[in-house]
Amino acid sequence: MEWITFIGAVCGAVIALASAVTVEVQHNRAERRRSRETERVGYCLDFAVALDLAHSALRQVAQSDEEAAHRLRSANRAVHEANVFAARERLLVAGTIEIVKAGELAYHRLIGVRNTIRSGVALSSGEYHRAYHEFAEAIWQFRMVVRAELDHARLKPADLERQSWSERENCRGCLDLAGR
Repeated sequence: MEWITFIGAVCGAVIALASAVTVEVQHNRAERRRSRETERVGYCLDFAVALDLAHSALRQVAQSDEEAAHRLRSANRAVHEANVFAARERLLVAGTIEIVKAGELAYHRLIGVRNTIRSGVALSSGEYHRAYHEFAEAIWQFRMVVRAELDHARLKPADLERQSWSERENCRGCLDLAGR
């Protein structure tokens, strides 16, 4: 009878230890998952902010009276100093497939804005407005993909009292161009 008690105690201890280890492993996995998600959110925010900073700096370049050669360098510097390239690299490595695809589209649309400004067009030109509205649409789509990845509801333009994400319909510049 003593062996049965001893074996029962040992089996109980093994079961308790296995349960404790299983709980700890699950806890560690959940913690790593939360940490990765937090990191991914940070990368997405960094990328969106870098895109916005670059676009603002590009608008300043377009409003300057620089010569064409200086404008090219200034436009390149605007994107570089906004840390777009570093933020993009982090996103490419840490983002999900859908986030990366939406991020790449927004990135390429920003580069379209940069290239348009490098060519010397004014902010009031049709060329700039086409590039800008494509960028605006793409950055909003990026935001919506990130929201979906975080299990947040996607916003619709109407939720923010807009007709579309591109803002073409109410753009003063586009309306002025259409009226010419």
